[in-house]
Amino acid sequence: MKKNICHLLLISLAFLCFFGVCAASEQELIGDIVAARAAVKSIPLPSSKLPGLTEEKAYALQKQMVGKMLDKGEKIGGFKAGLTSNAAQQKFGVSSAVLGPMFKSGELGPEAVVDLKDFTRLFIETEVGYIMGEKISQPVNDIDSLKKMVKAVFPAVELPDIRFAEMKDLKGADLIVDAVSSSKYIVGKELPLDKVVDVNQVQVSLTMDGKLVNEGKAVDAMGDQWKTLLWLVNGVIAKGWSIEPGQVFITGAMGNMLPGKPGKYEGDWGALGKLSWTVK
Repeated sequence: MKKNICHLLLISLAFLCFFGVCAASEQELIGDIVAARAAVKSIPLPSSKLPGLTEEKAYALQKQMVGKMLDKGEKIGGFKAGLTSNAAQQKFGVSSAVLGPMFKSGELGPEAVVDLKDFTRLFIETEVGYIMGEKISQPVNDIDSLKKMVKAVFPAVELPDIRFAEMKDLKGADLIVDAVSSSKYIVGKELPLDKVVDVNQVQVSLTMDGKLVNEGKAVDAMGDQWKTLLWLVNGVIAKGWSIEPGQVFITGAMGNMLPGKPGKYEGDWGALGKLSWTVK
């Protein structure tokens, strides 16, 4: 009897130690990501620190990381969708697109000058963006309801920073923990929703120093802009966030994600407008 009790106590102690170590490892990881963002330094893959990292756990860690950023004075400027193509999902081992918050300090306007020194590994994505017109704290039932909540549409550029030291084994769960590598984003001229005939018909061409480097379509993001935005809005709510008026939502890459190189960039979204910026 005493042996059985001792055995149970040893097992309980082992579990407590294991979970205590896991919790400490998670907190250390989150602290490292927050510090790396501030110092513009690369970080190890979260999955290398936490073997068996799941998407569910990754979102829980993302929430904790963002909480620490908010404690340091950051504000959420909006949310982004990532890995919105089937090819990207297969490459990074996820079954659906992923999402994460963007910080207000990363918001830039037209003719922005982007300094490579502010990134560990800069990438560029041309996207469609939306300005939310009201507070949303409950799931949105359908696209018609969602359209009434959108204040404006605009040409958008995301400038993610893939700040992982190793890229070979990078998985979707790793991206999720670091807020899907959100860093900076450019907001173009806003257009009222009734001025845009059909956002799904929008196409973009991007040049760098006058040379065509990317072309894409709005439907590259999960096949339909409004379905993607609905998924993103409801995903944000499901993750425990609330949506505030004026926040920016971007729905994923049109065409390719490009490595950021020095040069003058000019994007043309057709009826949605043009946007220029410089990388130095």
